[in-house]
Amino acid sequence: MLDRIVIPVLRRGVRLWLNAPGLRLRPRARMLALLAVRNQLQYLPGFVANVAPQVDGILALDDGSTDGSAEYLLSCPSVLELLRVPPDRPRWDEMGNHRRLIAAALRRRAEWVLCLDADERIEHTFRARAERVIRRGGLLGIGAYAVHLRELWDSPGAYRVDGIWGRKTRARLFQPRPDHKFDPRELHGLKAPLQARHMGVYPLANLNIYHLGMLWPEDRIARRSRYERTDPDARWQPNLGYAYLTDERGLRLRRIRPRRDY
Repeated sequence: MLDRIVIPVLRRGVRLWLNAPGLRLRPRARMLALLAVRNQLQYLPGFVANVAPQVDGILALDDGSTDGSAEYLLSCPSVLELLRVPPDRPRWDEMGNHRRLIAAALRRRAEWVLCLDADERIEHTFRARAERVIRRGGLLGIGAYAVHLRELWDSPGAYRVDGIWGRKTRARLFQPRPDHKFDPRELHGLKAPLQARHMGVYPLANLNIYHLGMLWPEDRIARRSRYERTDPDARWQPNLGYAYLTDERGLRLRRIRPRRDY
């Protein structure tokens, strides 16, 4: 009974302290972005323009693209390494790809990594905010954070906030480690080390990742269809399924504030 009261209070206290402004920063941690991509050339120029200025390099994996994605990434000076999977690979291996990217991050001596998809963007103050969180959390031994995932909806300047949409967080910012315990799920697996949770959870940092892949109705329909083909019995998302991706009941949107824009 006491744990049910004390632990949530402690978690909230940690979250407020991590995200408080005003801490003087030390030299920046070496932060690399990790990207796995397949046939997403239409998103890559915007991704590189948005992400490259805020990290110390990008490690990318091309999963058998045939649309020029790999060639584009090879042309970008900010891409430090490009791992490649042949187009005739037997199947999509999300966790296998992630393992290879973590190994590359360790080879490249990354102190922190940020896992992103090609259709995601980070707010323009992401790095400064992340450095403050990293410095504060280091005093508590925290090595992984969840961040807000904002689903852009019907406008590049607005995201959905009703119901589950306003609560979407993902553990995407963390320290790479040789003993990384990987989530064994084939789909929707956690990217951060399982053993990096603090008091049973990944502390939530006040950082925004914006997702363009749900922006227009046709995007949402295509996304739902793709997941229902890949996971027809909702094995990897049993309590939610995929119909919610196109359900607009109770829709509420919020404009992105200028200081949190991407």
